[in-house]
Amino acid sequence: MINKFPGSCGECHDRVAAGAGQAVNQDGRWRTYHNECAPRRVAPPRGGHGGWHELPLVGFDLEGTSTQPLHTRIVSAALVHSDGRRSDWLIDPAVPIPADATAVHGITDEHVRRHGRPAAVALAELATAISKLIADATPLVAFCAQYDVTALAAELARHGLPPVDWDRAIIIDPSILHREVEPRWSGSRQLGELCGYYEVTLANAHDAAADAQAALELARSIAARHPHIAGLPPAQLHGRQIEWFAAQGRDLQAFFDRKGRRETVSLEWPLETAPRPERPRPTTPPT
Repeated sequence: MINKFPGSCGECHDRVAAGAGQAVNQDGRWRTYHNECAPRRVAPPRGGHGGWHELPLVGFDLEGTSTQPLHTRIVSAALVHSDGRRSDWLIDPAVPIPADATAVHGITDEHVRRHGRPAAVALAELATAISKLIADATPLVAFCAQYDVTALAAELARHGLPPVDWDRAIIIDPSILHREVEPRWSGSRQLGELCGYYEVTLANAHDAAADAQAALELARSIAARHPHIAGLPPAQLHGRQIEWFAAQGRDLQAFFDRKGRRETVSLEWPLETAPRPERPRPTTPPT
């Protein structure tokens, strides 16, 4: 992560101005480096063990109008199979796409009006395709799956479409897997950062198909490097992720509370069912 304070570079020992380098946590101690001097983090080597990462998997991603999954309107979605097959949807949400959302994924009002499909039609197709994968017990891979699953569930309800039976789904979320195998990780946990660490190509960030493909390969790469993850049957792994997500969320909530921040962390995964209430500020200064 970017260094907030000035310091001496841990490699060349020259001064590093605040914000001009990196702060790296090494064995519990923070050290400051110039960007070009910072040690490169290397993921554990791939092993020869088998596991679910060798089975058919399908990457799932969507892009929307908001970062809030219960309120976003979906503008694109993709399913990418591990054998190379893929399906894409460009969707006209029939509401304006905010400029900040367009700045992330590049999809404009004009583009969806000209090339997108009506939301109810496209979402029904997407839900049908996902429901078939669930019926076939094919694991879905989604990075930060809570967003994608919750957004789709909310959109289906909004348009009066039949829901997906998420209780029967097997979902693999590489963002949860990474937190489990790298609990001392410092810095960004965004898809692009983790793809670099796990030697996965992310061709075009925030393109639904590219992100779905990257999430798929990221999950496989993590499993290939961690036999205890790869060795869990997919259905059992899904259940363990529910537990891991809740534990990780409780740790994050405790951090927010110590800092006096008002964010509320959801402990529900993969489907968030209710808006998060705003937490009151502490009545005494945090320690």
